[in-house]
Amino acid sequence: MSKTNTPLAENTLITREATLADDQALRDLIAVPMTTKGIQISFQREPSYFRASDIVYRHKLHVVIEDTESQKKVACYSNGYRPCYVDRNVQNLRYAGDLRVDHSYRGKSLVKVLGKHVKDTMHAPNFSQMIIFDDNHAARAAIQTGKTGMPDYYDEGLIETLSLTDTGAKRKITAFLKQAAKQSDLQEIRSCIAEAKHVAAMNQFISDMAEFYNFIPAYNFEELAQGHQYFSGIKLSDFSLYFKGEKLVGMFGLWDQHSIKQTKILHYSSVIGVFRPVYNLLTPITKGMRLPKLGDSIQYHVLHTLMCHPQDLALHHKMLEDAYSKSKQQGVGVVSFTLSHEDPRYQLNQFYKGERLTGMHGFISYEGDPRPHFDKNLIPYLEVGRI
Repeated sequence: MSKTNTPLAENTLITREATLADDQALRDLIAVPMTTKGIQISFQREPSYFRASDIVYRHKLHVVIEDTESQKKVACYSNGYRPCYVDRNVQNLRYAGDLRVDHSYRGKSLVKVLGKHVKDTMHAPNFSQMIIFDDNHAARAAIQTGKTGMPDYYDEGLIETLSLTDTGAKRKITAFLKQAAKQSDLQEIRSCIAEAKHVAAMNQFISDMAEFYNFIPAYNFEELAQGHQYFSGIKLSDFSLYFKGEKLVGMFGLWDQHSIKQTKILHYSSVIGVFRPVYNLLTPITKGMRLPKLGDSIQYHVLHTLMCHPQDLALHHKMLEDAYSKSKQQGVGVVSFTLSHEDPRYQLNQFYKGERLTGMHGFISYEGDPRPHFDKNLIPYLEVGRI
């Protein structure tokens, strides 16, 4: 009896967990160029994809689809987990990201093949946190349109990643803060650089903030002090702490990730190419982000645990001013952070200048909607350096 041939794509594709031998192939898939506002950029993970993922996961799950005929890696995704505060308790939380499909293989039922692997491996926990930025059309098409075999997507709300280049007009912000309740008197707040003696207070502060925010990574800053790879590129002295009396009330870390992750400029439209030198000369006036030479990376700092009481907009603004000032002193002058639209601190973004990326924060699962289990009073927290 003759056996029916399965379609070629299914027949020659294997899905497996990535190994260190796939590092170069993963970097190539991640670096597929995308164009936005006349600029072609590439997200790079040099010198190692696995080293870059040290900061995202405590338990990694990197997956590749390989075409056995061409021996080419044609797609990848990640769905590992890290301990986070979920409804005030520490538990493992999956984060799905880095979904990439080789351009020449798009539309070849790869998503179905991927979906089967996600279903087989997504347990304990059986749902995953996910962020899809508006201009990531391929991911939106794959996840949000309910393609056969893919997990259901449950939207949680909008987020904004702001790469801040100026903290705005003081007069307007002061007037706005006067109307807001529960503000710290900044005269009573003192700041300092974090030292080993502060580690216990920093750990306690994260636990305290879990009373207001959901999905905060459950940090042990002892590991930061010891140089653990989960904190690659940032050290204790990069953190600024804010005290009211003896109580720690705010903190952030200035994180330079360029040793593990880069955003490289591959191409400028002819108009941008011609006007780039003039544009850069005017940035002190326009407060825009400087555009690097072709082939160079965009320079910015990521803010680690930018946290204070969600209603304390005055302290939040003060910390952003300090972060921006420190970044400028280091020759960069761009600080990037992510806030949920539900975060009261997000209101201040209207006054700031910078590059904005809007995205959707949600969850994927094959086993029902996880959202009803979450405390609706908690504000989603997104750690920009780990998404």
